[in-house]
Amino acid sequence: MLRVVLLGMAFSLPAWAKEAPCRVDTPLNAFCVVPIDAVRPTQSAVGELQVAEDVAKLEKLKHKKRVAWQEKRVLPVVMGPDGGFYLTDRHHTSRSLWRVGEKALVVKVIGKLPDAATFWAQMQARHWVYLYDERGQPINPARLPRRIADLRDDPYRALAGFAEDLGYYLKTNAYFMQFEWARYYGQAMNWQPIDAGNLKEALRRAQALSCAPAARTLPGFNTDGCAAASALR
Repeated sequence: MLRVVLLGMAFSLPAWAKEAPCRVDTPLNAFCVVPIDAVRPTQSAVGELQVAEDVAKLEKLKHKKRVAWQEKRVLPVVMGPDGGFYLTDRHHTSRSLWRVGEKALVVKVIGKLPDAATFWAQMQARHWVYLYDERGQPINPARLPRRIADLRDDPYRALAGFAEDLGYYLKTNAYFMQFEWARYYGQAMNWQPIDAGNLKEALRRAQALSCAPAARTLPGFNTDGCAAASALR
């Protein structure tokens, strides 16, 4: 097993890895392998209730099938001026792989932004970072978690993810739309705690909220679904 030093940390290149280790000279759009603790999140939190579902699936898979599971989910990163690899999407996937003990990720290099003075402005302009906390309040980049292991739990982001899966609203190309719905649900529910025990009831409330007049301006509002549900009442 090849031993690699990257960003000051030594790690063993996984035996399954077909890709080379990530380096500063890794070309754009190339896939490479990076230690999971070297991946920098670009959002503050994930929905742990959703992560738990993926973890339950992954724990039943042998390692080779886990690799196949990950390969279907491209993990995009941007190389920053500090040599870091900033994950711009698939935080739930990465968190799930960390939870089951994976030490490295296969990522795709989608950008390189070497200028420290403009790095975060460019990240925001390209919609590669979400600088808001779990209640939608603005944060500065220094408050982002440093590692996948440090991501916080946002139960309303999980609620929004489940609501999308159930068709309460429709996926569009709008940036960070799940977070918009999460903040909407949270504000409407007065940020009451959500856990596995009351998730079903929270989803029932989310279904009604998804068709409320206040939801009409949100991306993915399901006009047809709400009309059909209204007709059945």
